[in-house]
Amino acid sequence: MAQSSGASQSGEESFEPELNKAFRDRLKPCLDAIDCLRAQGLQKDVRLPAIAVVGDQSVGKSSVLESISGIDLPRGLGIVTRCPLMLSMRNREEAGWSARIKYKTKTGEGREKKLTGASEVGQAIRDAQNEMTNSSGEVSEQLIELWVESPESPDLTLIDLPGIARYSIDGGGAIAGLTKSLILSYIEKEEILILVVIPCHVDIETVEALSLAKEVDPESKRTIGVLTCPDLVNPGSESEVLALMQNRKIPLKKGYVSVRCRTPQQLKDNMSLQQAAREEEVFFRTHPHFRALDKFEYGTKTLAVKLSSELYEAIKHNIPELMREVQMKREDICKKLETMGCGPPDSIEEMKNLLVRMINKFTTDFANVSTGTHRHEPDRLFGRCRKHWETLADEIEQCAFSERSDVTAMWEAAKKDIEEQRGCELPGFDNVYPVVERLVRNHFLKLVREPCSNFLVSVNQEVDETVRTLADLVFGDYPTFNQFIKEVCEGIRTGQVDLAREQIRNIFTEEEFVFTQDRIFLLEKDKPYNEKLRLQHRKPESGGKSGEASISSEKPAATMQDIVERNTQRVLEGAEAYIRVAVRRLQDTITLAVMHYMLHKMSDKLRESLIVLVTEPQPLFDKLREENPLISAKRRHLADRMEKLAAAEQELARF
Repeated sequence: MAQSSGASQSGEESFEPELNKAFRDRLKPCLDAIDCLRAQGLQKDVRLPAIAVVGDQSVGKSSVLESISGIDLPRGLGIVTRCPLMLSMRNREEAGWSARIKYKTKTGEGREKKLTGASEVGQAIRDAQNEMTNSSGEVSEQLIELWVESPESPDLTLIDLPGIARYSIDGGGAIAGLTKSLILSYIEKEEILILVVIPCHVDIETVEALSLAKEVDPESKRTIGVLTCPDLVNPGSESEVLALMQNRKIPLKKGYVSVRCRTPQQLKDNMSLQQAAREEEVFFRTHPHFRALDKFEYGTKTLAVKLSSELYEAIKHNIPELMREVQMKREDICKKLETMGCGPPDSIEEMKNLLVRMINKFTTDFANVSTGTHRHEPDRLFGRCRKHWETLADEIEQCAFSERSDVTAMWEAAKKDIEEQRGCELPGFDNVYPVVERLVRNHFLKLVREPCSNFLVSVNQEVDETVRTLADLVFGDYPTFNQFIKEVCEGIRTGQVDLAREQIRNIFTEEEFVFTQDRIFLLEKDKPYNEKLRLQHRKPESGGKSGEASISSEKPAATMQDIVERNTQRVLEGAEAYIRVAVRRLQDTITLAVMHYMLHKMSDKLRESLIVLVTEPQPLFDKLREENPLISAKRRHLADRMEKLAAAEQELARF
């Protein structure tokens, strides 16, 4: 027994997993290129060839994987593989074994652990699955990544997918749909080789994994059948199984390979993978029926060689397409980086130039939008303000000539004023000017003050919105500096509002002095009078019978009331003519004052105040360096992807 043990130990020491030999000479150069892309996380950008192992539940998928990889994977009854497992194996010349596992828990927390021994792999995978799912009957779509490096490891990436489950305690019948959907998400990709694991002792017509493979690969161009458990074939059905093994029953273009993995008893006896491989060879050579198989139709070694050949062809076929995808991704990222800019400059001189350019663009843009010369209609501040001054003109006219002007109140006020201000003059020789003056002050000007104030508020809001919008467009990548510029502009704008408000007050103070040139007043006086005033206050004519004799053919003597009403009519006619003059004047002067201070002078003040900042830019440099963290993070991410894609392109070109 001791001698046997020593021989076994010697065999184990010289044992090297089968794929390692095949890959070392033929596949390593191209796998290095693919591994470079995968190691840099580019599998989301380009389509990387790989091998996916699929099968119904508990058909020995993990056993097949471990037989060709040399790594012990979890086994058992029920749903053993509950998450996709990407097994990345790397061969290294120096002695020693190392591995690490990476995954995300069900709460989204990242986990990464280093493993110190091969015996830890199975438990590490089980622990990962427990953290990624709520129970042993649940399946997760999240990927477990396992990297293994050793002198015995092949350079290969395999993906072990959950088996197609029929039922679970937690998921019930829905688990079947979930596992199928998960498998399809992998095998539907054209660059994936599909290893369908099928037990020899079941009816192949009922194997759902093969049906899924046929669904995505109807011509079986990338499907390889792996037949397991040949030692469990029912007596009498060997000939039928042999026809399947020889690709005569349900033919696949890439055919089938039959393998005999370790049985549960052999696992219990801790049989090594090396010993299992030797017994597998003896089994197929001595079996009464299966010994008819050609050498390329059975054995783990045959499967390894076949996989190496097929994977090599898949990679070789995909290299030109991979190159095109990498180049397209690089071009796309280049465009995105160009639109984002290169970020804050490093040198003082470049920083100063950037400061000058941005401030000059900001002040020029504001000058353009405030004068109506900007090309983009939504940004035309002048055009938006025009709507407000047209509204102001309408409201001033309404104050003067609509029912809002309160004609009755003006009539009564005029009559009362004429009676009260009469001195020693004879009736009909009233002093009209003070009456008109008081009507204009107490009625017309009192009404139009509010619309004028509202006009200033509206224009101020438009200016504030425009300044903030332009600041975000020009300085948006530098939030601290952007906020600083907005605060400076806020102070300037507030000052301009105060100046405009003061100017409006001065205009109203001047308007309280009723004045216009004679020619202007007379032109308005000749225009038709407001018929509403005339009709509303006309006295009814005294009636009499036709042909009836009267005391006198002369008009009755005018009463004092008649004189007051005639004077009132004359006063209101003059007041209306003057108000028409004042309306036109206010429509222009108020608008001109507000636009002068809030647009034209605002533009000048912005340029003057901001250009001064450039003369002593040092305090602003720190603000400029504080770029928007989201933009800088995105730029770093894109630059990192660009760098990785460039390295990948070089690797592919070298291959």
